Amino acid sequence: MTSLRDGTDDDLAAACGIAGATLDLDPEDADRIPRLLWPEDDGTRRIRLVAVDDDGVVGVLLGSLQGADAFLDLVAVRPAAQGRGIAGSLLTEWERRAAAAGAMRSLAGENLRTYAWPGVDVRYTPALALLLRRGYVRTQIVYNMDLPLTGWSARATDGAARLAAAGILVRRGRREDGTALRAHAERLWSEVWVRETAVALRREPAPIFLALRDDRVVGFAAHGIHRPSLYGPIATDPAEQGNGIGAVLSALCLDDMAARGVRTAQIGWVAEAAIPFYSRTAGARLGRCFWMMAKPLTAQEERG
Repeated sequence: MTSLRDGTDDDLAAACGIAGATLDLDPEDADRIPRLLWPEDDGTRRIRLVAVDDDGVVGVLLGSLQGADAFLDLVAVRPAAQGRGIAGSLLTEWERRAAAAGAMRSLAGENLRTYAWPGVDVRYTPALALLLRRGYVRTQIVYNMDLPLTGWSARATDGAARLAAAGILVRRGRREDGTALRAHAERLWSEVWVRETAVALRREPAPIFLALRDDRVVGFAAHGIHRPSLYGPIATDPAEQGNGIGAVLSALCLDDMAARGVRTAQIGWVAEAAIPFYSRTAGARLGRCFWMMAKPLTAQEERG
C-alpha cells in the first residue's frame, strides 16, 4: 500500500537516491538535483510530496508556486516501484494543492527562478507521456547546446590582452563588484539575470567574469548558477557589441568550467537567435531538446 505525504528534510537523502537511480540523462549530477530544488526560494512557495510504502520513500514530486503559476519541477519514482501509478498519484495531489493555493495553471518548464531543466527532455518519454495523458499541452520547444570540454585548452589569454589594449579589463567577478554589476543588469537586462548574477558573485570563487571600461561593467558571463554543467547567462552592453567582448568572456567561463572538471558544458535554454553566436564563438552544437508544457487548473483539481 502506497501513501502520500509532505516531504520533510529527513526525506531529502531518499529523494536524492531516487533521482540518481532514475534520471539517466543527467548522470553527472542526477543525485544532487533534489538538493537544488528542495530549499525555499524568495518569491515562491515550495511543495514537496513523497510517496511511501513498506520499503520507505519510493517517489518524490517537487514543485514551486509563484502567484497564478504552479511549476512542476521534478517527479521521479524508484525503478522497482514504477508501473504502479505512483507518479500519477503524485501529479494528482500536486494539481489539487496548487489549485487550492490559487494557481491557475500547472507548468512543466518555464520556471525562471530555481530550475533543473527548462522543460521536459523529450527522451524522458514516460514522463512526457504521463503529462500528455493528463491534459498537458506543449507550449514551446527549447534547446540546450553542448560543448565538450574534455581536453579543453585555455583560450582566453590572447583575447583578454587585445581588449586590455582597447581599454577594457576582463577578470573574475568579486563581491565588491555587486553594485556596479547590479546597475548594469538592471539597466539593460531582465530581473532574472539581476538575480542570477548576484548569486554568482556571492560564491567563492565566483563563477562569473566581467568586462569593465573605466570601472563600469559592460559585459558579463557566468556559469554553474543552477547546475555545475550549465553555462550562462552571458551579455554585453549593446554599445560595446562588435568589440569581441562576448567571445572573450565566453572563453574565460569555459576555461573555468573545464578547470572545475565539467566534461560537457550545457548552454541552457538557448533562444533561436543566439544559436549562431554560440556556434561561432564556442563551437557549440545543439543538444538536448525540451518541451515546455502547461495545463489549466480548475475547481475540480482543488476539490480533488
